Amino acid sequence: MDFARLVPLLVGALLASAPVKAPSTPATGGPRTAAAPAPDASPAPPAAQDYKTFERKPTVLSDEELSRLRAVVLSRCGLAPATRPAEAPWYFHYELGLELERRGDQQRALDALLEAAARKARPARMSRMYGMWFRDYQPYFEIAKAHAALGNWQCAADALHTSEKTGEVGADDRAYFEFLELKAEVQAAQGRRKP
Repeated sequence: MDFARLVPLLVGALLASAPVKAPSTPATGGPRTAAAPAPDASPAPPAAQDYKTFERKPTVLSDEELSRLRAVVLSRCGLAPATRPAEAPWYFHYELGLELERRGDQQRALDALLEAAARKARPARMSRMYGMWFRDYQPYFEIAKAHAALGNWQCAADALHTSEKTGEVGADDRAYFEFLELKAEVQAAQGRRKP
């Protein structure tokens, strides 16, 4: 392994032990606590930007719709219907976040994507989700998209910065042009907000 690739890994390992300020949960208003990462969880990526602290926005789906969607995602992920979200693996939260994003519930999508990133910090191309199901795992790019949809421009910029540092979206990826468009949108929005 060359020195240029080793330094970010070492920095990531050091940053993983640093305390992180977490958003409050919607139900309790208390600090959001993530479940302990799974044994196969990777160390935290470099770039300790603060895309995790933000003002919560209203949700879109009803609790009943959310419950039905969770059941569908649990089934898709090969998990028992009685699996509680707090006990579910990273890929459940990632898939749930993507589904919530598609259905327009950006706040809940963001919550699920942050949970996925807390459980598996390292992005990966063709990451194994369940069985023979593989997907590009791009949590920081998806977090940036959710923040942008909610108008959290600085958080979106921070998540994009983390995405760039981890190299989760490269020039040869299908999402590359969408990444560039989002980056330009975020920069333009931040430019409009400056006095």
